[in-house]
Amino acid sequence: MKDDEIIMIPFVAHESAMNRMERANKRLWVVIIILIIGIFVYFMLPTEIEETTQSVSETDNSEIHQSIGD
Repeated sequence: MKDDEIIMIPFVAHESAMNRMERANKRLWVVIIILIIGIFVYFMLPTEIEETTQSVSETDNSEIHQSIGD
């Protein structure tokens, strides 16, 4: 092939390649947005789950003993 020859790409081939690229870009943006939302939700979750403590009161000869257990 000589340097002065021009390579012609058919319009149909060009358009189909552009359509495939646009669909791939849309899917990529959707994945990026879902990842950003997922990371945001992950960091907004509480890091530690607080254990509830139960208070138990016992009466023993008119004295009140209170114990807190987990």
